Amino acid sequence: MIRIEVTDARGERVPEVRHPGDEEETGRGLQLVEALAARWGVTPGPAPRKTTWAELPVPR
Repeated sequence: MIRIEVTDARGERVPEVRHPGDEEETGRGLQLVEALAARWGVTPGPAPRKTTWAELPVPR
């Protein structure tokens, strides 16, 4: 398993999977993460930060 983490200073904004329309240019990132990752989530803090992480299986 490989874990990828991204930390930012927008702790008040929790990421969520969106379902944008065909004409929208953004909003597909977490759809890709959800499709490829074994699991993903968000860990709060320390304020005002949050860390979004994903764990991906590693082929043997």
